[in-house]
Amino acid sequence: MRFPICITAFAAVTTLHIAPAGAATEAADSSASECCVSLESALPGKTFSSTNQAQQYQRAVLNYFSVQDRLSPNCFVLPTSTKDVSKIVGLLSQKSCRFAIKSGGHGLPVGASNIDEGVTIDLGRMKDVTLSADQTTAAVQAGAKWGDVYNTLDAQGYAIPGGRAASVGVGGLTTGGGNSFFSARYGFVCDNVKNFEVVLGNGTVVQANNQTNADLFTALKGSSNNLGIVTRFDFVAFKQGNLWGGTATYDGKRARTHIEAFVKFTNDLVKYPESSLIFVWSYIKAIDAITFTNLYEYTGDVEGLSATQYPSPAFDVFAPTSPVGAPTSDTLRIANLSSLTKELESPPELSNLYASITFSNNLTVINGVADIIKEELDEYKKQDFFVYISFQIQPLPRVFIDRGLDRGPNVLGLDRNQDNNVFFLFDLAWNGTQYDEKNRQVARKVIGRLQEYTKSMGALKEFQYLNYAFRDLDPIGGYGPDNIKKIKDASAKYDPLGVFQKLVPGGFKLADAGEKAPLPGSV
Repeated sequence: MRFPICITAFAAVTTLHIAPAGAATEAADSSASECCVSLESALPGKTFSSTNQAQQYQRAVLNYFSVQDRLSPNCFVLPTSTKDVSKIVGLLSQKSCRFAIKSGGHGLPVGASNIDEGVTIDLGRMKDVTLSADQTTAAVQAGAKWGDVYNTLDAQGYAIPGGRAASVGVGGLTTGGGNSFFSARYGFVCDNVKNFEVVLGNGTVVQANNQTNADLFTALKGSSNNLGIVTRFDFVAFKQGNLWGGTATYDGKRARTHIEAFVKFTNDLVKYPESSLIFVWSYIKAIDAITFTNLYEYTGDVEGLSATQYPSPAFDVFAPTSPVGAPTSDTLRIANLSSLTKELESPPELSNLYASITFSNNLTVINGVADIIKEELDEYKKQDFFVYISFQIQPLPRVFIDRGLDRGPNVLGLDRNQDNNVFFLFDLAWNGTQYDEKNRQVARKVIGRLQEYTKSMGALKEFQYLNYAFRDLDPIGGYGPDNIKKIKDASAKYDPLGVFQKLVPGGFKLADAGEKAPLPGSV
């Protein structure tokens, strides 16, 4: 999520290409430039470097959400099929070449989907979206963005749970768990995958579903880039027409009223699962203004509904006649997923940082969090090294977990929590890269204080949403020992040479799971 300013069993193994992996992964010491030469020979016309196809290379460098993730790999390789990916991974494994994997290019922290001194596998040419003949399954290639998915499925009157901003990639969001407008109905995005097509560390291609490679199937639901490259996701599809939704902006003066409404809304989602909300508290430097913005979506039947009608009793606490009051402006409308997710985009050409924690949906606790936010915002807005700062609170009620468990297990570990909770996201943006460390220190301080406070209130949860996770924290460690073991067991079984641990340095790795120390001054 980015804040807008303003099916059956498959064959166990399909071998497309198996490279002799040997023990070469013990030391990633092959010259990356030599690896690029080998890739160009193996995949002519699909490998770009600064000295070979320089214009295509530069376009690939710039095609990232966050400026600081525009790194300089020795080359980009852009496969067009699973067979290509198999060949690429087999070659890189054999030669011990370090690499990164890019789906949509939104992966934070820096290096999650790009690399310096290595090879970036850019899946952007693999973006087919196909609805099955019986209309129960949507097959989505891993290089698709959610806008590609919705454009295809909207036209056919179908949907799948997916990203809430159109330009986010399918691959990273899904393997990181994935929140959506449909979570109270169907669980997390990863819970709605019927089958993963995966390229393993030696180039072997396998299918993973609840009957074939079932341990890998479960472990892929939250383990990010640690087990292989998913090249295709087969999602459960369902009929879906237009939605009611959009943004509603309020003056930034009644935080406690908004918070009280938010807490009730979250608790009521079990009764009204078609409803969705994100509450955003933001400060925009250029206009020196604090605003509250609610992002509303309703996925139920909207026939006969007008844009001015709040469609579910869940939204009564935010109606214009409620204590929250009428918004100063809004974009509420009846529209399809394509339209609503195009709206929820962040400004381009900025550097970005996310940091997240999870805590109880408790009015006293969230009001205390708001007090800390106000203190930090009063101090931070005096600085001149940022463009905007936002604090987002998103519902995480137990119904999200229960609806996901209806479809099978994942490794997120949220089933340990019986109560209703919230995702908290701290989102910073600034120009250039010269202020990266300053903003990182701000995030450490703010998240450290919030961890300390929510822990003192008995409200802090272990879970940290990986797709929002701060680089200095440990989201996989927050899944709990049992789930860490499931992921590590799958890694040992399906990637015995540790290709995705040793040669893919970006993102959150298994060696760190459960090992990172808390932030200074926090729990």
